[in-house]
Amino acid sequence: MRKREELMEEIFKEYPGEWILIFNDEIIDHSDNIEEILRKAEEFPADKLSDDSIKILKVLSEEVRLY
Repeated sequence: MRKREELMEEIFKEYPGEWILIFNDEIIDHSDNIEEILRKAEEFPADKLSDDSIKILKVLSEEVRLY
């Protein structure tokens, strides 16, 4: 069985879309490059935040059709 990380990486590469960084339900930044979003997320001190205050999401492009 494949590891979850490998499967997620494959999905993220296969389907085009935009990465979104959300802090306290407010959009902070967005990019098609996950590395940019991860660098921006590092600016938020993890030891002072609750687990649900910062999120990284991928919104799939409208070109993607999942049936």
